[in-house]
Amino acid sequence: MVIVFAHRGAESIAPENTEAAFRTAVEHGARAIELDVQLTKDEVPVVVHDYKLKRYNKDAKLAVNQYTFDELQTIDVGKYFNAEFAGAKIPSLQKILQSMPEDLLLNIEIKNSPVPHAGIEKQVADLANQYYNLENIIVSSFDHTALLRIAECNPDIRLGFLMHYPMINTGKYVNMTGLNAVSVHPNKKITDAAFIEECHKYNLKVYPYTVKSQKEADRLIEIGADGFFTSLETLYEIN
Repeated sequence: MVIVFAHRGAESIAPENTEAAFRTAVEHGARAIELDVQLTKDEVPVVVHDYKLKRYNKDAKLAVNQYTFDELQTIDVGKYFNAEFAGAKIPSLQKILQSMPEDLLLNIEIKNSPVPHAGIEKQVADLANQYYNLENIIVSSFDHTALLRIAECNPDIRLGFLMHYPMINTGKYVNMTGLNAVSVHPNKKITDAAFIEECHKYNLKVYPYTVKSQKEADRLIEIGADGFFTSLETLYEIN
């Protein structure tokens, strides 16, 4: 079965990484969702992609980690997308974990760039263990040392290695870490049949990002991808 992740929730029809985006994705048949996590100034894990918030609200001048959680709750991150979503807030990771059906596969991406969030790995590991089914969690990051820290916090948490640039022997590299890695998440532009075959040799699933057309989805499926991340809700129910 092809695993289709709703990228940042149903980001094409609701403001990304909001409760509305995740709820809408589920309503449209998504069986897997990707979300991004950062820490606030008072170290609350929150679900948001951008380091600075001006794309969501031009009046929000600071970075995520320069606001407390309560301060973030005063910032509207829905109106920029559409007036019907006015009032949407940046949710805590805890709230999303508690509100999502536990048979939904969740990919939690740790955003440790451009500034690393010290201690975020333990926070994510503890919340995932307390509020969700670990069998339906994958924690991913471009920061592979963050994945090591997740493993140190809880070796039962499954890991996904995000990759933007080509790498020789990717499967071998991931396997050599000795971590509980289940997947590689490459940029779709570097994903070809040879890449997928090499990862499959080490029993790693390959989930490229971010698919924006049926043509892209068809190509990836044809060359053996196990799934993909997409911004199109029309692709959620591929089998």
